Amino acid sequence: MRSFEAFGGHSETKGLSTDGQVIQISPHHHSVSLRFLHFNMGLRYQLNPKLALSLAIPYTIKEQTARVEWPDHHPTRSEREASQRNGNIHHRNETYTGLNDLSLLVTYKLASLLRTNDRLTLSAGLSLPTGKTEPDPWKLGDAGQKHLHLQFGNGTVIPMLECRYWLPITKSIVLQTTLVTRRPVYENRHKFLASADTSFFLSAVFQPIELLRVRSSWMVSRQGFGYWDGRKDSNTGLRMNALVLGTNIGQQTQLSTSLIVPIHQRMLASGDTFEHGMLLSSALSRLF
Repeated sequence: MRSFEAFGGHSETKGLSTDGQVIQISPHHHSVSLRFLHFNMGLRYQLNPKLALSLAIPYTIKEQTARVEWPDHHPTRSEREASQRNGNIHHRNETYTGLNDLSLLVTYKLASLLRTNDRLTLSAGLSLPTGKTEPDPWKLGDAGQKHLHLQFGNGTVIPMLECRYWLPITKSIVLQTTLVTRRPVYENRHKFLASADTSFFLSAVFQPIELLRVRSSWMVSRQGFGYWDGRKDSNTGLRMNALVLGTNIGQQTQLSTSLIVPIHQRMLASGDTFEHGMLLSSALSRLF
């Protein structure tokens, strides 16, 4: 997945003295942008015509840039320097790389439920804690210590559920609905409870030839709140509606690409939640 750019930030009234103490200064703003590349490798093993196992292996590169802005105040030199020192413990111009949480799913397929050749697949599984996690950034920030808000994993085993229904309209056109959800149930070792996420897709798929499928989807997605030791994380919480255009090429080995165009986004809290730009997603999967 390639992010053309996502934007976030927050108001701030704190600075950092030369000896590392948190001090109060005039109001200013931390402006943060994020670009990322996300690679997904998938492996799928067909146990029988109805039952399959799948493993997703994601890897992400995150490029963050940040700056301090003064929209309503002309800072003194000491205020500007204090704001820069404080800004550098919160957000830095850095690139981060790492493996994300793996996901393992068991999929069961049912056919000809409502009409001939329709199909329903039910998938259940787990997100596995393989991505790097970070300690509570709010506590570290209040203490004037360097920290990172970006995480590559959630640090817990998370139940996942996927439901997909295919309804053929003609020989080459199919309507598809998809529901994907995950629900964390306990905190990780840093006392963080990840957000619950749910996405729904309504899609039209056109298959002009056997090796190519072209699809157009409307996506409705909601990310809930995460919690640090029971306290709401204001960097989480987002609702988004988006248009998704994509292709699938191949059969046994399949290359999938999608362009996600956000149409409407609403942050549920006034933190560093990023408002997404267009996203280009790609994945390579292999069926055994």
